[in-house]
Amino acid sequence: MLDLNRITWIFFDLGDTLLDESAAAKDIIGQYVRNANRLGYSVSYEQMCERLSYYFEQQAEIPIKPVLEDLITSREHWHAIREGVAYKKQLEQPFPGVSSLLQRLSERYCLGVIANQSEGTQQRLDGYGLSAYFQVIGSSAELGMTKPDSRFFEWAFRESGCRPDQAVMIGDRIDNDIIPARQLGMHAIWVRQGFAKVQQPPSGRLAPDYTVDHILEIERLLLPHTS
Repeated sequence: MLDLNRITWIFFDLGDTLLDESAAAKDIIGQYVRNANRLGYSVSYEQMCERLSYYFEQQAEIPIKPVLEDLITSREHWHAIREGVAYKKQLEQPFPGVSSLLQRLSERYCLGVIANQSEGTQQRLDGYGLSAYFQVIGSSAELGMTKPDSRFFEWAFRESGCRPDQAVMIGDRIDNDIIPARQLGMHAIWVRQGFAKVQQPPSGRLAPDYTVDHILEIERLLLPHTS
């Protein structure tokens, strides 16, 4: 159970935590399927989703890689299919209510971002009208560190000046967000959104403090007297 009197910082993942990636994911899966079909592979959208779900559950670092290895027999074709695919960040949008949620949280806590993201994270958050809520924004592309690397989290501690036990990590992935945060002594809330919602949390000291099914549910945990 969280002792809110000790918590001073809340750190967020972005994709499928604050930002809804569903439209972008649907688009890029469709690109993979069409490229595979052009090369003669009978791959369906449903197959791709089923295999992605499986490898997310297995906590594969980059689930699309083993998916393609399963479905595409030629390594040459594997590379050709990947080269013709582009993830469209412009299809991502904040989940409804996220801006208001961050505003309310920022009145009590300092907020930060620890996210595996491509370059331009600050600018995208500016475009969503969210960047003003964050005192620290850490993006893997800019920093050259990728979760679950503990150095990424330690960078956030240095930038924020907070101790791990004073911070909560909120994310959608058990492997990238919850486990590394708990290993370092942070608190953690798992948000079961997106493909990673099938992951199984560990027990014991690495388990999340709380699990919710939608990002807006964290308000009742972190601002219990106002929600």
